[in-house]
Amino acid sequence: MPSSDKLSIETQALIALVCGIAYFYAFQLNTFFFEWSAFAHGVNWLYIPSGLRLLFVLVLAQTGALGIMLGTAAINYTLGAPDNSHTFNLLTALISGGSPYLARFMAIHFLQLNTQLDGLTAKSFFKISVLFALTSALLHQVWYLWNGKTDDLITNTLVMAVGDWFGTVLVLASASLTIHAVKSFGQMKH
Repeated sequence: MPSSDKLSIETQALIALVCGIAYFYAFQLNTFFFEWSAFAHGVNWLYIPSGLRLLFVLVLAQTGALGIMLGTAAINYTLGAPDNSHTFNLLTALISGGSPYLARFMAIHFLQLNTQLDGLTAKSFFKISVLFALTSALLHQVWYLWNGKTDDLITNTLVMAVGDWFGTVLVLASASLTIHAVKSFGQMKH
């Protein structure tokens, strides 16, 4: 797939919309299946949509980040508390899409992640997933603390990082297994 910045603006917008819709419904599925894992406001011991955040941004860069922002804004406006302000909803969406993009930037510059994602190993996936989980959790929890949505920055950051990491590992492992199965199936047909 060509990098998202080489696609037409219409195609990028459509991809961002699809990513946003996928993220919105992944959030709802996570709430339905893993409501028991809720620890505090916006903090879960298992958060599957975090894997989509990282996957979309690793593969689609800015377009994926925009999709996550759209999905998060939709979540905040349709499922959020009625007292949430526009500023809270939109900045939370910015953090949700921006944190994996920031983690991607740091991975490229500090962990030498190839932007074409060539040569990714289990070790590099581990490093990227930990970097993402910590970046996302810290940015979200600082924002929540600033807005009075949390009163325990350290504990909530750690739990959110664990939940984001578990969700990321599950999604990336599933994506990897799916790609491997499709490739194997394709080779069997020849």
